[in-house]
Amino acid sequence: MYIEKLGGIDLTAMTKITSEKRMLQNLAVEYERLADPRLPACSRKSGYLLETCCTVMDLKGVGITKAPSVFGYVKQVSAMSQNYYPERLGKLYLINAPWGFSGVWSVVKAWLDPVTVEKIHVLSSSYQAELLKQVPAENLPKEFGGKCECAGGCELSDMGPWREKEWSRPAKWEKQEATITTVPAEVKEGAAAAAADAPILAEESKAPAPAPAAA
Repeated sequence: MYIEKLGGIDLTAMTKITSEKRMLQNLAVEYERLADPRLPACSRKSGYLLETCCTVMDLKGVGITKAPSVFGYVKQVSAMSQNYYPERLGKLYLINAPWGFSGVWSVVKAWLDPVTVEKIHVLSSSYQAELLKQVPAENLPKEFGGKCECAGGCELSDMGPWREKEWSRPAKWEKQEATITTVPAEVKEGAAAAAADAPILAEESKAPAPAPAAA
């Protein structure tokens, strides 16, 4: 599960210290981490292939003043999911949708592919029963009608099979980083030798060419 509480975010204030581009980049990083190592670890533990996730965007507290920026952000997030990660989005729930959101949503979804629109569900404050059809109660935070209470709060938790030694494996991008940062000793020695020879070669290049031999 991936949850965002948009009602508690002042996007106008956030854009003073960051940008929407960086916020979307952060979401892209989460999608990449979902692809590897999270979903592979979940697949190992479940015993069958898992390729999609459930996203919840809580709109509680989104008033008239916040609405334009929040709805614009929702539009960009939906477009990113559709254009770059269509195979990762299983369900997207917009919960606690405020009054009048249906009208705004009818405009937003016109920009999206019908397949993506089918995955997005707009729910009012009576969303718990619908969420529990998709998410087991033990995996849904208590504040959303489930039973999960992570130590330190679910908001700060990254618990999952990817954190369990039995199921976790290094992600491909972690292996690539290790390959790039770990330079073999012989390469280091060769580089050091080349650096040591550089001044000598430079001096030799400055030396005048020998005079041609007399015929």
